Amino acid sequence: MQRYPRSIRAALQVMQAAGVPTPMQAPLVYRLLWRTGLAVPPPVLAGFLANAVLMGALFALGWGGLMWLLLARSTLLPAAAVLGGAGVAGVLFGGAMALLMRWQQQRYRLPAWREIRDASAS
Repeated sequence: MQRYPRSIRAALQVMQAAGVPTPMQAPLVYRLLWRTGLAVPPPVLAGFLANAVLMGALFALGWGGLMWLLLARSTLLPAAAVLGGAGVAGVLFGGAMALLMRWQQQRYRLPAWREIRDASAS
């Protein structure tokens, strides 16, 4: 945790004090980003749009790749259908996860990311 940016360390302390479960505080992809020095906000503290875009894009890439490997090659499904399906799935999943993260932020009464970031900078 010492290798994480200061704002991330402060955010993790706030979430731990609020009782947020550890897997929700720091998912694997985020821990990898933090170790590289990127101060990407934890998903529970990130904004709705940031969560929707990041989680939707990652899901669309995974879902599209899985669809292509398991279904499209054997049934000669057009690439546009695979891309469209992955895009729709990504938008739906990203929106649902962004709503869930917003609800979790309210449930644990967590401050906004910018408040934690500004407090840790001073």
